[in-house]
Amino acid sequence: MKKNMGLSKIVWVLAAAAIIASGCGSSPAKDGKTADSAEPKISTEPVTLKIYNYGALTPDIIDRLFIQPVKQKYPHITLQVVERTAMPIENLAIGGNEVDIITGWGSLLDQFANFKLLADMNPYIQKNKVDLGRFEKSNLDGVRLQSDTIAKGGLFALPFGYNYYATFYNKNIFDKFGVAYPPDGMTWEAAIEIGKKLTRTEGGVQYKGLDPEGIEKVGNSLSIPYVDPVTLKAAVNTDGWRKVFELTKRINDIPGNAFQITSHGGTVNRFVKDRNVAMLAAPEVLNSMANVDFDWDIAEYPSFPEKPHTSGMVQTFVLQIASNSKHPEQAMQVIQVATSDEMQTLLARSGIMMSAMQNEAINKTFGADNPLLKNKHIEGVLKTKPAAYVVQTRFTQARGILETKYKDYAAGNKDVNTALREANEEIDAYIEKEKLK
Repeated sequence: MKKNMGLSKIVWVLAAAAIIASGCGSSPAKDGKTADSAEPKISTEPVTLKIYNYGALTPDIIDRLFIQPVKQKYPHITLQVVERTAMPIENLAIGGNEVDIITGWGSLLDQFANFKLLADMNPYIQKNKVDLGRFEKSNLDGVRLQSDTIAKGGLFALPFGYNYYATFYNKNIFDKFGVAYPPDGMTWEAAIEIGKKLTRTEGGVQYKGLDPEGIEKVGNSLSIPYVDPVTLKAAVNTDGWRKVFELTKRINDIPGNAFQITSHGGTVNRFVKDRNVAMLAAPEVLNSMANVDFDWDIAEYPSFPEKPHTSGMVQTFVLQIASNSKHPEQAMQVIQVATSDEMQTLLARSGIMMSAMQNEAINKTFGADNPLLKNKHIEGVLKTKPAAYVVQTRFTQARGILETKYKDYAAGNKDVNTALREANEEIDAYIEKEKLK
């Protein structure tokens, strides 16, 4: 596997060089103007820009999609990376700690806005004639909705990429028990039936057919909130969450298939390290598959009948201009490079995340340069679309309260109606307490 990764890196570098070279000339732009003539006059004095990495971008991706292409197109701009592990969000507002570009998840815009760290990008978008129609609609809509919680009509980020959901499955377990591999387009009901066939004890090992991670991931497909973003009241005592509770419990109640709701990493470890889970339906799994010693593949994420081919709520990774940047114009130039078709193609080919562009040609290249995805059923990722975004509030502990009540329900200590009613009441009490701070 390591040899393949090394070969892939060489292929990546050659591909990047070719794509960058083809994209940096004065070829006609989509509006008929050349790239050079369309750009506004911005200072070309040497400048160092700091880019804040919230954590999702690897050093390799930052180098290939930011540092190297920016150096080629704008030799006067040098990028310096500041990692979240070395600089907490709250410290960015302190004099001397200024950065220019902030990366992070769109759902976290409020966290940065709480420290007044984000600039409205609308003026820079207009000045640079950025075509927002290039961005995948659900990703851009989600960023707009979350931006509205900061300032109505503002746009405080642009989409860069987004996570994908899939059903990762252990082919060895399927083969061991003679069960057909999971198909694309399966509903949760179909996934449960397959899971039942694979949940059994053999050779002292308890095999588990289906792991959905928990109510958060299952609920994401229905785009249902914990807190109403308009009224700021609890919104969990609903038919949507009742459906999620009941479905998740049915999976848990398959004899021998009980699972614990832990962290995302803990869930992935059950599949990757314990090697007794046949199917894991979740996002953000691929990077953990590098050193597995079993045969695996991908199928489309299970869906609800009323929302076919719809996976979890869109999780957009965004690029933002820092409000205290001394070089916002140059920061915008960097963001335009990172969201260009050339760099978005490299992002898609890496398989790290999906491109945030509404571009079928780019999407079809997904995973082409990632050795982990060689000979894998990538179509299972491409067939599904993310569910609509739901505005996130600052009351982040609501999820934990709901999960605690689900555990009571799953253990048989409460019926579903009582669990949801108590969760709603406790979330409302928590919100009122937080408002007093």
